[in-house]
Amino acid sequence: MIPKIIHYCWLSGDPVPQNLQDYMATWKAKLPDYEFILWDRNRFDLHSSEWVRQAFEARKYAFAADYIRLYAVYHYGGIYMDMDIEVVKPFDELLDSPYFFGYEKEDGIEAGIFGAEKHHPLLKQCLDYYHDRNFIDAQGRMSITPLPEIMYSLLSADHRFQKRTTLKLADDPQTVYLFPNDYFTAKSYTTGKVTRTRNTYTVHHFAGSWVSKSSKLKKNIYQFIRNNPLLFWVYNRSYKKIKKE
Repeated sequence: MIPKIIHYCWLSGDPVPQNLQDYMATWKAKLPDYEFILWDRNRFDLHSSEWVRQAFEARKYAFAADYIRLYAVYHYGGIYMDMDIEVVKPFDELLDSPYFFGYEKEDGIEAGIFGAEKHHPLLKQCLDYYHDRNFIDAQGRMSITPLPEIMYSLLSADHRFQKRTTLKLADDPQTVYLFPNDYFTAKSYTTGKVTRTRNTYTVHHFAGSWVSKSSKLKKNIYQFIRNNPLLFWVYNRSYKKIKKE
């Protein structure tokens, strides 16, 4: 059974932006009987993992948090949530499961929210990926593969994936069951469109406090184009032409 513990991570030490505070207000409103554990530089030993130490010193806090979230849920059990997660309804009916994951996209697991019992082997498999792994290699290059892709790649190597649409989890250790996108993500990263349904527990708003200004600008430009049918038609036509060349 998954304990009523919410883990979250804030490593920069900067004041928490108001938009994140607003999302977090939904946590306590919808989950009044849950314990909340903040993982910051005081709670987690940054030198216990070379990956975390290097990412933290490079101020790439999200990549340090990739390890810490797995560590927290594996060692304590509970639910990890990014601070830009809006809670729509309580998780109580999910807690009898040994774990829950959702799709972020077709080839990515939603790493902004997931839950598991203490010492669940699927999380151990993901955690082991970081053992003796450097965030910065000998050439000074950073390993910036997003965690949703890492988790998908690791778990799909020796498990099959199947969509989960019921609360009861089948007892099949060779299968990883993932809820559809509308359960926990319910928003498009590229277009910003929210797809909230009766199944939705959370909305991941992709606030991206760790994303560079240039990346945010590119995303905003794409959203503007995507919401303008004529511009989007020109964009697609140009992209296909360049791809052929």
